[in-house]
Amino acid sequence: MVWMSDHPILDGDSRRLPQGMTEEELEDFLTEAIGLYAEQTGTEVDQLRTFEEARLLLKNRGLVLALGGAEFRLSIVRSR
Repeated sequence: MVWMSDHPILDGDSRRLPQGMTEEELEDFLTEAIGLYAEQTGTEVDQLRTFEEARLLLKNRGLVLALGGAEFRLSIVRSR
């Protein structure tokens, strides 16, 4: 995975943080944040996939994260 280096998480510019995100945009944002954290801390991420990539038959968006021998499912549900 390739992580962006010019990103609001790193530069602290809150004016650049997304407003009114969609579920897909939040999924991308979380993927980026997890990648940046892993890169900066030396944490090995075994796998990071979207629910779609993992072929989970769920209606909502989300991520499947595997690290340290454990697997986590991060579900993204927008409250309206």
